[in-house]
Amino acid sequence: MAASIAMAGTWWFLTGATEASHQKEEHAASSQQLAVAPAAPVENNSEDVNLIEFPKNRWESGSIVVEPVKSQQFSKRIEVTGKIAINEDRLAHIFPLAEGVVDEVQVHLGDHVTKGDVLAIVQSREVGQAKLQLYQDRLKRDQVAAQDKWTQQIVTNVQELIRMIRDEADVAEIEEKFTGKPIGEYRNQLLTAYIGKHTHQQTVKRLSPLTDSGAVSGKQLIEAQSQWNTARATLQSLVEQIQQEAVQEGMRSSHAVKEMETRVAVDEAALKVLGFKDAELEQINPIVQGEAVSHMPIMAPFDGTIISKDVVLAERVGPDSQIFSVADLTSVWVTADIYEGQLPLLDQVRGKTIQLQSDAWPGRTFDAKVFYTGDLVDPDSRTITLRAIADNKDAALKPGMFVHVLFPTGSLDQVVQVPADALQDFEGRSFVFVYAGGDTFEARDVVVGRRTDKVVEIVKGLKNGEEIVVHGGFALKSKMLASLLEE
Repeated sequence: MAASIAMAGTWWFLTGATEASHQKEEHAASSQQLAVAPAAPVENNSEDVNLIEFPKNRWESGSIVVEPVKSQQFSKRIEVTGKIAINEDRLAHIFPLAEGVVDEVQVHLGDHVTKGDVLAIVQSREVGQAKLQLYQDRLKRDQVAAQDKWTQQIVTNVQELIRMIRDEADVAEIEEKFTGKPIGEYRNQLLTAYIGKHTHQQTVKRLSPLTDSGAVSGKQLIEAQSQWNTARATLQSLVEQIQQEAVQEGMRSSHAVKEMETRVAVDEAALKVLGFKDAELEQINPIVQGEAVSHMPIMAPFDGTIISKDVVLAERVGPDSQIFSVADLTSVWVTADIYEGQLPLLDQVRGKTIQLQSDAWPGRTFDAKVFYTGDLVDPDSRTITLRAIADNKDAALKPGMFVHVLFPTGSLDQVVQVPADALQDFEGRSFVFVYAGGDTFEARDVVVGRRTDKVVEIVKGLKNGEEIVVHGGFALKSKMLASLLEE
């Protein structure tokens, strides 16, 4: 009887009445009837009460949806508060690498830039001097290189001339061979000595037969032979000296070229340290560029957004002056503080994907991959820091925004579970509406286990595959309570 009174009272509260006087009369009549009616055991008709008839043609109006029960892994999420931060791997604080005065500022706060875009131009005396030094050293290098080419040709020709002299080549042949070829002063020295030696040799050959016949005295032959020997020794000495000088001259010339090439390379390296590229260095020409030769462009290091701008025209800046900050916001970091009691979560999510939700975007979930789970516990907050990276190509996540970080937990066992909306509660009783076929539903008691905001684990009372009402149970519950009220 107490159960009937309670059910009737609940039904009255749920259904209500449209008129106050009707409520009072109905309540009075019901109270009088209950006062005199004999007690009847509820158990005798409990099965009838648990069966509810609801025509199929009214399912749509009652928003009733029937689906089979599924056994699957139970997943429960733990939620902590996180914060969106700039991806520090894609953040650049830009400082000029040389002192100067700002000549142009080409971007504004919030502008999107691509790698290599010019953000500002600084007119720097240091840069101008470095460029002029490079220009001058290049000119000198080219001059020395041209001189070296001439010197090496002379060295080669001298070596060839010495070879022909040692081979006793005819003077006419030598002159024909080296006509128009650079030999420098060595030509005259070598040929003069060679011709002198050749002349004295011919004199000895001419006097030798005359001395035998007595036409020429032996003294003359001896003098001629002495002159020949002297000329031959002079030529040999001159050949060795000139050969050595030519080799040394060639080495000095090559060394001068290498020295200038090194100076040019040092000049180029100094400008590359200041941010200049090879193509820009090739275009250095003070005659063409004028005062622009001292310009130092400040360029974007990667694609990103200007998130800070601390520079104006004609401002003096230097290596200690931060003038821009550029951040690539197509990806962001998520930071969250995990308490000591939740540390086991970190082992589960390390290197894996977690979900984020934001109050700014209701119903939307973002993915983030955990890349750092901290190594030290903060002594004040007793937390450890977690960091994850999230894709942000649509710029929905703003640095500084708070988000809900969701950690999936649960077992790998397959358990029977139903949507949270399918579970009904009444006076401590948990039940679901099982579809019995046709227009009939059964209100079946179940024992529940773990819960989330979306699903409930069913420990006892349901089997996998049974069809239950997953949506629209309120209509069936109202009809069930109406039947109880009638009783």
